[in-house]
Amino acid sequence: MHGFYFHPFGLLMFLLLVGLLIAGIVSCKRKRDKYDYRLENALMILDSRLAKGEISIDEYNDILSTLNNDKKGL
Repeated sequence: MHGFYFHPFGLLMFLLLVGLLIAGIVSCKRKRDKYDYRLENALMILDSRLAKGEISIDEYNDILSTLNNDKKGL
């Protein structure tokens, strides 16, 4: 009669691979969310500076196009 063979090293490797996969997915999501937050924050500051009169509309448009070009590059 054949018994059930269990190799603990195989289970350990499987759990390690699953853990690395989950960590990679979480890391990528955090990096992407962090960038989106920074861009949104920059746009809010830019809008605020325009509303206060600290920058002209031409400066606003130049900075906005720079931010949008940076977003497309990533």
